[in-house]
Amino acid sequence: MRPRWLADALSGKVSLSRAFWGYGVGISVGYSLIGLLIDTENRLGVIVYLLVGAALGVLQTLILWRCAYNSRSKFLGGLLRTALVFGLLMVAIMLYVLLTNSDLLLSPNNRWSEP
Repeated sequence: MRPRWLADALSGKVSLSRAFWGYGVGISVGYSLIGLLIDTENRLGVIVYLLVGAALGVLQTLILWRCAYNSRSKFLGGLLRTALVFGLLMVAIMLYVLLTNSDLLLSPNNRWSEP
């Protein structure tokens, strides 16, 4: 059984402000602070960190989408859903560009070398 705080958020029962500040901004800040501890030379650590980040991003998107209209302002709910759709489209476009143009990706050894 899932924890109640997660089940309520995923079912859209929390307010938009709580979903945005708690599950959106709060979790993102915590995740970023943990990222400061990741050794970038450890390939496995970076991969795990990125996979956890992707999973958190999916959860945050679901929570924000489902809680979008739990606000006093229907305009904010619509604005948030529009921003989520735009963000997902941008992720899809960037993945397409990076996967079809592999020369845009730099190898880890070439990251900090001269242009």
